[in-house]
Amino acid sequence: MAPNELKYEQVERFLHVKIPEELEDEILAAYAKYSMEHDMTTNDLTDYFDEIQLPSKWYKMIPVKDLVVEGTQIINLDKLLQCTYHLLIFMDNEEIIDQLWDLVINASGRNVEFPNVDLKKHVLSIKDLQKASTSAGLEQAHGST
Repeated sequence: MAPNELKYEQVERFLHVKIPEELEDEILAAYAKYSMEHDMTTNDLTDYFDEIQLPSKWYKMIPVKDLVVEGTQIINLDKLLQCTYHLLIFMDNEEIIDQLWDLVINASGRNVEFPNVDLKKHVLSIKDLQKASTSAGLEQAHGST
């Protein structure tokens, strides 16, 4: 296995990460403002995310159904905590993510094929990923596995 190969266990740990206590307290304080007199619902999400100063471009990506108690409009606190923490991680690393995405787009040749498409609007096909893999020399590194 290559040293930089992503393992299922690493993904699992990220999905169920322990949120730093100070940040968890801040998230819970914002949550409490919308759940004191009634359960927090999907109608409260925009105000909640504004409260923690998360730009809408980040939270608009999250399907509301991923944050609610199944079959209701009531927000599931555990799901909201994890989602908020992940969004904050992505937001803090946006520049690095953009740089890496730019490398993939360049390696796939899409930047030449579609020069007027904004970096974040590119969508890769399997063929594009194969080109990027070949360009990066990954096929030779993995051999014929």
